[in-house]
Amino acid sequence: MQNEQIIEAVLKMNNKEENEIIKLKIEALINEILSYLNRNKIEDYMFASVVSVISDCLKLDIANGAKIQSYSEGDISVSFSNVSPFFGRLDSFKVIKGVEDVQK
Repeated sequence: MQNEQIIEAVLKMNNKEENEIIKLKIEALINEILSYLNRNKIEDYMFASVVSVISDCLKLDIANGAKIQSYSEGDISVSFSNVSPFFGRLDSFKVIKGVEDVQK
């Protein structure tokens, strides 16, 4: 699956026009998803799920990195939430490293 097709579908779902910033955000999310799934490319059967997850991430403004969950000032304490926005939604597409080589 080409990144351009994913970008086009995500933009249509969110009624947004293409610009370099949103394109970079979508490409970053695609790379994060590939890393999360231990894959090298998005397969055709994953297309709808990946587009939906990326669309939701953009709507919620979730992009790259941890979000601040709590903050306090006295002696400074910052807690970050690093829960994956993909958790549970893309897990069925995960590849277990080593298993792919055994199947060949």
